[in-house]
Amino acid sequence: MALNAHKGAVDLLLKILETRSARMTGSVMRASFGEASTILMESGLLLNVGRAETVASMDDFEDEPTRVEWSAEQGSIGYYANNGRWVEVSAEELAIYGVAMPTFLTQLLVRCERIAEGGKEPLVPDVVWDLGTVWLHGRGKPVSVWFARRLSDTRHRGALENMAARRPPADLRVVMTPTADCPNLDLIGHVLVSLRDVLEAPDRIVVEPAILAKRLKQVPTSLLKPIQHSPDYGMIYIGEESYPFRGPQHRAILKILVDAYNDNDPVRLTADILEEIKPGPKVTNLARAFSGNRHWQKFIKEEAGQCWIEI
Repeated sequence: MALNAHKGAVDLLLKILETRSARMTGSVMRASFGEASTILMESGLLLNVGRAETVASMDDFEDEPTRVEWSAEQGSIGYYANNGRWVEVSAEELAIYGVAMPTFLTQLLVRCERIAEGGKEPLVPDVVWDLGTVWLHGRGKPVSVWFARRLSDTRHRGALENMAARRPPADLRVVMTPTADCPNLDLIGHVLVSLRDVLEAPDRIVVEPAILAKRLKQVPTSLLKPIQHSPDYGMIYIGEESYPFRGPQHRAILKILVDAYNDNDPVRLTADILEEIKPGPKVTNLARAFSGNRHWQKFIKEEAGQCWIEI
């Protein structure tokens, strides 16, 4: 069940995501957020993941944790206040709630056209999740979408940057985060987006595709790779131009050359490439390897037994 048009419940959910453990007790939620906590608990976006052993004492507004215990005499769980009065604490107040991440992440992209699902497990435990790939109106290329939380923590941010470097996007990757005022990632092909900025409305936990697409139009060209490709390298994008390649042999060559270009070591021996893809004895150069498709000549050069991408 989605949150039912309640900004307070959305704010509370994003606040929980930004806590150290992404958890909060029922007593804290009810005391600090009132109706919003009730709506959020009923939304299906929270899970009961444990029980707290302490609560904040009500004595003189103390905020020091007080240990709770079972009292056979009182027949309930609670603690004795300074005046000797028994203070009962309900099971709901002691419950520890965590965000149901699979449900939450699915809800985020419910209005987006997804062409590939993300992994079921987080890329970095409790920090980074892959939401898959989506099409956005006005973009001719698919967009990879990740979610990352608590990026104000340098360890979380470092873990995100390390994972992003290990798994570069084919074209552009959006990293959505509930972290406020977070500087962009210093990685080509990645754009950090505040989740609040792309929600359908402040009281709904759903990303609006049109807002996200508009946000991506503002991305500086310095963040984009000069050459981009589909996941299978069957489509190559350079600037506003796109070049289709259908054959597995073509895609295998393109993967080698595009990856070499993106690694800033673009030149390869043609013979080494042909040895790797094994096209047959009659294929001795790229012209024969790309037989039937002239698109390669627009951006690939070959001479003196070497080949490379040149843009």
